[in-house]
Amino acid sequence: MLILVWIAMFGAGGASSGRISDVSTNDQVQQLPASANATKVQALQAEFRGDDVVPGVLVYERAGGLTDADQAVIADQITDLAELDGVVTESVSPAIFSDDGEAAEASLTLDGNVKPADTVDLIRGYLADNPIAGVDTYVTGPAGLLADLTGAFAGIDGILLLTALAAVLVILVIVYRSPLLPLIVLLTSLSALCASVLVVVALAGADVLILTGQTQGILFILVIGAATDYSLLYVARFREALRDNEKKWDATLVALRGSFEPILAAGGTVIVGLLCLLFSDLNSNKALGPVAAIGIGFALVAALTLLPSLMLWAGRAAF
Repeated sequence: MLILVWIAMFGAGGASSGRISDVSTNDQVQQLPASANATKVQALQAEFRGDDVVPGVLVYERAGGLTDADQAVIADQITDLAELDGVVTESVSPAIFSDDGEAAEASLTLDGNVKPADTVDLIRGYLADNPIAGVDTYVTGPAGLLADLTGAFAGIDGILLLTALAAVLVILVIVYRSPLLPLIVLLTSLSALCASVLVVVALAGADVLILTGQTQGILFILVIGAATDYSLLYVARFREALRDNEKKWDATLVALRGSFEPILAAGGTVIVGLLCLLFSDLNSNKALGPVAAIGIGFALVAALTLLPSLMLWAGRAAF
């Protein structure tokens, strides 16, 4: 029954992972101390531009100066860009030309309810499909910066997770010289991660806590590492218990009695330490505390419920 419950949580958590980007935020305020003047400025700026918009800047440049034909095409393109999905039409300004005539810029505002990175990709795609010979075009400003950061870090969490899993798998195979035991430990770790993602996404969607890209990456690695650590404590006790007890049930009870307190103490200490981050003045630390504590909590529960169940099922064959 425990294995079935965890399999269900594994599936539900895996499905919820697709919603992480919908409930996470990468607002600059999350990287600043709550009491900093810059944080207060960010809040005041929202009153002028609205909470759900992202400013952007469109730049055209030609060495030697923009021609009259260039200026006419630029005006037409700005009109077309104002009609793209995700662009706030009434916010688009006409082109403003530099004193030397080599560059022009136009400001535009993106709808925050649509992913800014997607809108910037649309704008850049339009400019790529409608080039002006000899003219370089750029989408910059906060919107362009956000899109570039999103692209630079796209998939990095998946790479970190796969790298951590591969490292753990190789180490466990070398240490235990068993094909089955490493898979059991990794399944326990992944199940703990999926369950924590399920809860964190639900709480972030309800605005109970804040989930950022940085917190998400730390959560993945932290849960895998902690769950593996706690699992190895139980595996060691179970292996000893199998030498002294013929029946798997007896060995399981002995192993649980021998590992329950140290695993609970280890996990409880980490959870309390992480919750201390709630007192931090730095917003990113404050957001990390409860999210990481939830992950450690599920790592703790998985090591004391799912892992013993899987080891009971596998018995001596696990080794």
